[in-house]
Amino acid sequence: MSDELEARPEDYEAVGLDPALGEGAVYGRKDFLFNSAKLMAAAAAAGPFFMATKQAAAAELASLGADPIATSAINAAKKLGVGKLNKTNESGLQALDDKNFTGPLWKKLTGTDIGVTEAPFPQLYSKAVTQHLAKSSELDVFEASPVWIPDLADRGVIVSIDQWIAKYKAQATLRDYHPLYRSLMKYKSKTWGFYDDGDIWLLYYRKDIFGNAALRRAYKAKFKRDLRIPKTWPEFQETAQFITDQMAPKVYGTGMGRALGNPGNQFYFFQQFRANGGQFFDPKSMKAQINNAIGVKTMNQILAQNKASPPGVEKLSFVDGWVQWLSGKTAMMMAWPPTGRISENYAQRDKAFSFLPKSKIVGKVGYSTVPGLNGEHAGAFLKCVAADGKNQEAAYLFAQWATSPSVSLQRVQLPYTLRDPYRVSHYRSKKFWKAWPSAKQYLKTLAEGANHGVLDPIMTGAADYANALDRAMTAIYAGKSPKSGLDEAAAEWDRITDKIGKDNARRSYQNFLKLPGSTSKNTVAAKGLSVHQ
Repeated sequence: MSDELEARPEDYEAVGLDPALGEGAVYGRKDFLFNSAKLMAAAAAAGPFFMATKQAAAAELASLGADPIATSAINAAKKLGVGKLNKTNESGLQALDDKNFTGPLWKKLTGTDIGVTEAPFPQLYSKAVTQHLAKSSELDVFEASPVWIPDLADRGVIVSIDQWIAKYKAQATLRDYHPLYRSLMKYKSKTWGFYDDGDIWLLYYRKDIFGNAALRRAYKAKFKRDLRIPKTWPEFQETAQFITDQMAPKVYGTGMGRALGNPGNQFYFFQQFRANGGQFFDPKSMKAQINNAIGVKTMNQILAQNKASPPGVEKLSFVDGWVQWLSGKTAMMMAWPPTGRISENYAQRDKAFSFLPKSKIVGKVGYSTVPGLNGEHAGAFLKCVAADGKNQEAAYLFAQWATSPSVSLQRVQLPYTLRDPYRVSHYRSKKFWKAWPSAKQYLKTLAEGANHGVLDPIMTGAADYANALDRAMTAIYAGKSPKSGLDEAAAEWDRITDKIGKDNARRSYQNFLKLPGSTSKNTVAAKGLSVHQ
């Protein structure tokens, strides 16, 4: 490992943690949460640039002339002389970026403090709306999910940043974004924030298991073809069940946490439904389509995946799925990009982080697009300027600087946060290629995943639609029939649409359908815009 990312026992002692926390695996859920909380509290108190001094130096160098996008923001912010900007962050690891790295560096370079207000992911939306309704100017920068942009823009909660992009000649920075992510900054032909987190799902798999000679012989004897990384959803289901039959309880074919709201079952359904050819609504009537034959097929496939997973997967959180994966208990996992880093102990380090167990699969993990190609772009964040903030231009400059090519490259390499690559320059960074032996292939596959990726529905009412589907899928896991459960979800979707107003919902959905990644036939790759390493 490179020395700039290595944490030593004395690093723990300096912030009041027992160095023994870095020894051994943590398998219990309570232990996991306890040590995670201690880690985040200690890291937040550790002071600027904890475990990232060389990244901070590189970002500072870029800000002082090497990266014109970063430099112009620094110079302009110093002239404005704003004493403090306040922003939101998702609670936990995400907040450590601004607390320990981005915030202190901005303060050093501009003299402006960054105050952080933490909240769980769903509450970030409500905080933004509440501030606007109260006509408060407390917050200057919102971390907003792309799915909230239509609502936040139409409600007047955030402001377009096009005037400042023009003023500071920042158009060039937009061209460095992967096309999937570049489109997420736009709504009604205006730019509403700088995109800042490449949350595309990949398929992570165990190279040692797929290369096992005995397993390969058994697979060929049964199916009359070679064992390979699954390319279709039926093949994924078949392969996962085969591995479970051959290796359980030591290893299961797959395993992703399916508990309600952790992170939300809709993500699993969204990607697979569209890979199967589904479309969320009838574009004319706006009647929900999730309960049609494609929806029922998708739900049955997901139920089959659960059977090839560790017992009780329906009640496990996504983090529990990570723990199973790192412990070597599963052969395949569909997940967010941090999975690649934690698999190599890049986040945990040799003697440091115990908020996840040390990986037992270092050097054994391969990367692929998900079966059917269309991985979900699930969640993510934009940095947006609050419409009621008193320091809008300064807020914009902070967002421009933090997401600039050079500064963002350092931030997506931080070991303790969850920001993921999203720029073409990230994928092509020779420094990032050296983070671990297979990091170059990891970044190449992230770019390819975004080429074929599909988006969460970015439209009015998105959060309500997602929550309704999550609840329905949980009921199906508990025994309700797929058809009945999806019928109830579709009926709830129709009620949400009626509440929004069919004309408003239709306009919003039509805007969504224009985005690359809205359907399996409308991806970045289908438009001929693919990015390659």
